[in-house]
Amino acid sequence: MKTEKYTSKEIAHLILLCIQGKVDAKQRMVLEKWLDENELNRRLYEQVRSHAYLEKGIEEYLSYDSREDWKMVKRRIRIPRKKIQWHLWPYAAGIILAIGLTFWLTSDWKKDRVVQVAQTEIFKPGSSKARLVLENGKTIDLEMVDGQLCRQIAGEHFINDGRELTYNQEISVEKVQEHTLQIPRGGEYKVVLADGTKIWLNAASELIYPEVFPDTVRKVRLTGEAYFEVAKNSVKPFVVEVGDMEITVLGTSFNVSAYPNSNRQTTLVEGRVAVELQGQHVEILPGQQARETEVGLQVAEVNVKNYVGWKERRFVYEDKLLGEVLEDLERWYDVEVFVMNDAVRDLHLTANLPKYENMEKVLKIIEYAACVKFELNGRTLVVRLDRQ
Repeated sequence: MKTEKYTSKEIAHLILLCIQGKVDAKQRMVLEKWLDENELNRRLYEQVRSHAYLEKGIEEYLSYDSREDWKMVKRRIRIPRKKIQWHLWPYAAGIILAIGLTFWLTSDWKKDRVVQVAQTEIFKPGSSKARLVLENGKTIDLEMVDGQLCRQIAGEHFINDGRELTYNQEISVEKVQEHTLQIPRGGEYKVVLADGTKIWLNAASELIYPEVFPDTVRKVRLTGEAYFEVAKNSVKPFVVEVGDMEITVLGTSFNVSAYPNSNRQTTLVEGRVAVELQGQHVEILPGQQARETEVGLQVAEVNVKNYVGWKERRFVYEDKLLGEVLEDLERWYDVEVFVMNDAVRDLHLTANLPKYENMEKVLKIIEYAACVKFELNGRTLVVRLDRQ
């Protein structure tokens, strides 16, 4: 039996079983072969066994990665190889990342690399919160605090439960009113429109929509990022306006990212959508993305999980630019990121992280996986290459 068939996550699980005294003969043989491969394996194993409290850390690691196989972390670092520490070797991206990372999350080992966070302030993740602006200018704060709804909100045509704003699907009005749902940094919210369409809005986003759709077309306007599950209606298309870009569907699931100063992109999960931009028209199929570029719209095959993981309460990154990851952190934890080295933005990160986790733990993972160092100064997050 060859250990190459086993993922780093599985090896981490075997070590956990061994610590707990639950490993069987077959599992012990696999673990022994892994230990015999090189001295680094055995040294790490001994370090793990010498810290009984690491057991909790391994279990925590297993919860961090929901995929069956966490592939090798890919990096593109613009510094000579001789300056890269041993933990950047390709080997380290497998087993070391799987087990050593939990050690970092639960121990004081290598204190010089631990994120410097003020003892008096814990950077908690975002939460369900939004502001509803009615056409008459009235504003209503929608928010959950410590899992509890601040106050139940019921309007003439909608009801709110602290996580979801739902409109009545069986109403008629003489004059259609426009509503605006604003999501602040550090927030997210779900809205169910009058036609049954479900929309999840990410942090720092805004959606403008009618409380009831007219007979001809269903149209909304978006800034920021949202995931749509459009109610099917073959005679009344659904249109998402993103500035001068239009996305037209009949019934489908897709993600739209249109933050200011970023290239707009539409990622299709199922169904079919058409995207129009300045006279250019493209149609995309499931697993494809239409992305705005300097030369117009371009269609490409993508890993859909990279673009919809946020809706499932995960940060899912498959070979994603660290610069884009940092933008996610800014919006979700409501911090300002200051990059000391331009090369940081061009690093690539592969990780699957819980979105509802305190920022300190998430930063430690990224530090280790991407070979960067974070420091916090108030609400400013400083990031630089780690050349130690």
